[in-house]
Amino acid sequence: MNMDRQDANRDTAPDSQGEAEQWFARLLDPAYPPAQRAAFERWRAADPSHAAAYRDVERLWRLSLDASRHPAVAAAAWRALKPEPSARSPRRWLFPTVAAAAAAAVVASVIVPRWSSPAPAPAGVTYTTAAGQQQTVQLADGSSIVLDTDTQVMVSYSASTRRVDLLHGQAQFSVHGNHAWPFVVHALHGTVTAVGTQFQVRINDDCTDVALIKGKLAIATTPANGTPHDAALIGGQGLAYDESGRISAVHAIDTQDLRGWTEGKLFVHDWRLADLVQEMNRYSTTKLEISDPSLRDIRISGAFRTHDQPAFLALLQQGWAVRATRIDAQHLALTRQR
Repeated sequence: MNMDRQDANRDTAPDSQGEAEQWFARLLDPAYPPAQRAAFERWRAADPSHAAAYRDVERLWRLSLDASRHPAVAAAAWRALKPEPSARSPRRWLFPTVAAAAAAAVVASVIVPRWSSPAPAPAGVTYTTAAGQQQTVQLADGSSIVLDTDTQVMVSYSASTRRVDLLHGQAQFSVHGNHAWPFVVHALHGTVTAVGTQFQVRINDDCTDVALIKGKLAIATTPANGTPHDAALIGGQGLAYDESGRISAVHAIDTQDLRGWTEGKLFVHDWRLADLVQEMNRYSTTKLEISDPSLRDIRISGAFRTHDQPAFLALLQQGWAVRATRIDAQHLALTRQR
């Protein structure tokens, strides 16, 4: 240990330690307001003893996570929290290393209940976007989620796992790395586990698409009926899995095109008009309907703004002789220009 570290530890006053515990417990809540997180950063930067105290709390938390995974440590921690009233003399530990880890687990288990506001409900915190909306959610651990149109996620953190349930729609996850605290996305009949990655997950009618922009991912299927499978991805790869647990072959993806929707753009290469219209309809409350079946298989390439339906229709009229006619307040019919 160097002298700077020793001085920082000596200068860590009890008040700083208590405040650090309070801040750490609050920041475990994924719904903690951004303005309060900014207040925490100001507190940490205001005094070296604040930063030193917070590092100590973080270290203790990491030790507790490692310890909680060992059955012997868990049992030892339970005994430490609940001493036997009939004991006539202090218990002598036979395994000092295990004892130290157990103590860390015990202390960490006390920090959060002692200072935190009521913990989030087991169901977690839910974030939802309506048709045409997008939202970026900043999580307390430094990760973030970009929710696409008509998307719903539920976030629930525990001491062992950062869990996100993608209930419907599409989302991009930028995960702050922590090998002791895996980030797991549950989507339909599978899970996607990440540590320090950026990736997207999309739920379709009967399958789930997973695309990795950078880093590494582990995918495991959990079908109600069928055989579980697992796979791994590296940056620039994608796959899909279905309700039976089957996983598709890994394929290359265009990461620039993949990010398009997060910037309000849709890049298409030789798409059927029927598929393009279906995708554009996700971003608008006014739905397009192809009234002329001969239009469905027209092949289209280009870049379109997801939230600008009039511009999309203008491009169709200019480039592919497609005409839009209003049916009612919420529907437009697409036909060929005559």
